[in-house]
Amino acid sequence: MSNLIETTELAKTYHGDGAAVHALRGVDLAVEQGEFVAVMGPSGCGKSTLLHLLGGLDRPTAGQVRLDGTLLNDLSESQLAVLRRTHVGFVFQFYNLIGNLSVADNVELPGLVAGRSPREVARRREELLEALGIADKAGQVPARLSAGEQQRAAIARALINEPAVLLADEPTGNLDTRSGAEVLELFRRFNERGQTIVLVTHDPRVASSADRVLFLRDGRIVDQTRLVAGQEMAAVLAKLVEMEM
Repeated sequence: MSNLIETTELAKTYHGDGAAVHALRGVDLAVEQGEFVAVMGPSGCGKSTLLHLLGGLDRPTAGQVRLDGTLLNDLSESQLAVLRRTHVGFVFQFYNLIGNLSVADNVELPGLVAGRSPREVARRREELLEALGIADKAGQVPARLSAGEQQRAAIARALINEPAVLLADEPTGNLDTRSGAEVLELFRRFNERGQTIVLVTHDPRVASSADRVLFLRDGRIVDQTRLVAGQEMAAVLAKLVEMEM
């Protein structure tokens, strides 16, 4: 398979009132088309920063990011906005749904903004809500949905433009165990259909759904594990214990 995402010596430094914070320190990464990659590590290790750089939400201090053959460093802000709409789907811990819009409108909005026909967007929305098990919630506003249902709506919104990659930042972090497991099953199902996924998590149970787990520490990838069916959780836990030693 070809690489959908490639980074070279990727670095990000934040400058505030105090000392500079080196969030990433030279990350080389390749994600294949159709791969499901989980990124783990302690708080402050650079997980979310990496995800934001991969999706063009932020710019690196040094190094390069390529997405589907496009060098993000060379793009203007308007070009990055177009790329995010057409090539990247984002799922966040707290859903980020628009409270005064229905589920249907929340899901359709990115497709309409991207210039797709209303008929095509409506068809895709119906397909996604049915696949995600919330077709009956299309006319509801987010506040009327459970946390798990809101995250399903957020996943549908992220997939409306059939993005090359789905980037998920702690997507189960605000869910109970059952809802989290259901959302993970949905990720697995879409990945089996060919969707590339990069997911940030601190939970070994979540990471064990992936094909490969990357371990970050102090802004660097310090190790990785390719998971084998039947050994997923044990492999992730063993690696975490090893990292802490």
